[in-house]
Amino acid sequence: MRKTLWILKTTFRFCFPSIFMMVLLNLTNPIIRVSINLFNRSMVNSVAESAGSGALPALFVWFAGAYLIMYLVNTAVGRLRAAGWYNFAFRINRFFRKVFLYKSYRMKSELLLDSEYLDKYFFISENLGSVSGYLNAYLSIIFGIGGVIGSSVWIFAVYEPFLILYIIPVSALMIYLYIRSVKKRYELDEKQAHGKRVSGYYGGILTSYATAKEMRIFGYRDPVFGRYIGLADQLRRDELDVEIKNQKMWNLYRVVRVLSRAAAVLILLFGVKNGRYDIGTFVMLFGMIEPSMNSIEALAGWIVHGAFRHGKYLSGFYDFINPTTTEELKMINSKAEYEDMTPPFGAFSSLEVDDVSYTYPTGNVPAVSHASLTVRRGEIISILGYNGSGKTTLSKLLSGSYKPQKGKVRINGVEVTEENRDGAFLYFGFAPQEFSRFSVSIRDFIGLGRSDKKDDRDELEAAYAKAGIHSFIDKYQAGEDTVIGKAYDDRGVDLSGDEWQRLVIGSAYMGTPEILLMDEPTASIDPLKEMDLIANFRENLRGKTAILISHRIGFARLADRIVMMDGGEITEVGTHDELLSRGGYYARLFSEQKKLYEED
Repeated sequence: MRKTLWILKTTFRFCFPSIFMMVLLNLTNPIIRVSINLFNRSMVNSVAESAGSGALPALFVWFAGAYLIMYLVNTAVGRLRAAGWYNFAFRINRFFRKVFLYKSYRMKSELLLDSEYLDKYFFISENLGSVSGYLNAYLSIIFGIGGVIGSSVWIFAVYEPFLILYIIPVSALMIYLYIRSVKKRYELDEKQAHGKRVSGYYGGILTSYATAKEMRIFGYRDPVFGRYIGLADQLRRDELDVEIKNQKMWNLYRVVRVLSRAAAVLILLFGVKNGRYDIGTFVMLFGMIEPSMNSIEALAGWIVHGAFRHGKYLSGFYDFINPTTTEELKMINSKAEYEDMTPPFGAFSSLEVDDVSYTYPTGNVPAVSHASLTVRRGEIISILGYNGSGKTTLSKLLSGSYKPQKGKVRINGVEVTEENRDGAFLYFGFAPQEFSRFSVSIRDFIGLGRSDKKDDRDELEAAYAKAGIHSFIDKYQAGEDTVIGKAYDDRGVDLSGDEWQRLVIGSAYMGTPEILLMDEPTASIDPLKEMDLIANFRENLRGKTAILISHRIGFARLADRIVMMDGGEITEVGTHDELLSRGGYYARLFSEQKKLYEED
């Protein structure tokens, strides 16, 4: 209940105009329905009273005109109600989708390695429409269908109370069946979340442009297709099994409903025979039997599908997005394009990791163990080590992407926590080893490094120059507006690994960050171009703070200090000459790499 109340309160606060509109539209339904039924009764009675006179009474004409007007109004309002619902759902779903995306953007990076969490994430993202569905259900119950049923029960109570007894058992059976079918559907959705995610992955491989070449060269189609079809078939079999069981129960309900309606008609005929009501009342009550049951069926559907089914989805949604502060909700709902992107801890002076350790959720040994290091303003630090040494994990701890399980990370003496890590990110320009190849324009890709400055011409040109990408921008007719990749644009271009690497480096330079953090920035660049890029780094990093991660000695020579890592531990720290003189790990690494270039 607490979770539901929070979502209701939040919706009323930020989406009140849409809710108010739906309340008004729902209120029209019971008013119009009652009016139509009463006009119908009066119209039939006026005809019955004038039978044999050969002329229609003036009162009939008036009632018929009013009945027609109410019918036309009901039709028009029905269309308005449908349009209102789409507007209502759009605005509420839009708001809560923004909240969901906001919280997704800020979730812990480690959670992306947790399969169980990703299943929940997929399940919630697939059912975001449940928020508007839940709210619409309650509005319809209270102000719409509930009013129609209440008015019908009132009329039955006045003219034929036995019809209320007819409604009760049929309604009870109907609600039971709805609860049963919805419960089975929800359980199936939860059960299938992982399978659907895996099936979607294999389906993406089959249809993705990025994987098309490898699929054909290596003949991956049959095994991938087989796994996709196998998963899809199992998902459909499970759905079919649940649907068949539900349909058997609903067929029983339809038989009960037909028999109950026959009993209701007999009750009415008995009432007319005994003179308990006139012919107009008989026609009115007879005409209300089926619509009343349809309304009750709709009400049961709203209660169970809306309040029960959507309510279950809402619980998972609430758990995902909370805690969310009122200030965050206001910011999400505002029209501001960017948040405040001023580094919160003041001008950078120091970055410190103090006895930090971290083990991945799927790991058995620490990826980083008891690491301590201080980076001061203006220093260039090179972190060296072979694959698996822990250098990339350490860089993620330094930047706040990962939260250490032991120890602390501080910027300017302020500990980086879950609450302030977004502010910590603002100090860094990132060039990660593994990066997303977004299919956007070259200009937009560079602008990702600092989105609030993406339209700043001077910043863009500076980033282009530092990364040395003018040369391949100029070879395309559209220049910096050239779309990368062919995911959605036939005019898009495919880039080489070298060109992608330079784009990532350019994005890192964007906005003149306090600290440049580059992980294997020359990994995809050939040795000759690497020397040019190292020369560019030497020039561009003069007087800057940078953390350079690599397994190549040549790149490390740029650094003021070299940090050697092995087995998740920092084993050596010093300058190139200091480490060589010690004859330790760095000296051995230097000697081994030197031989690669000296051997015939």
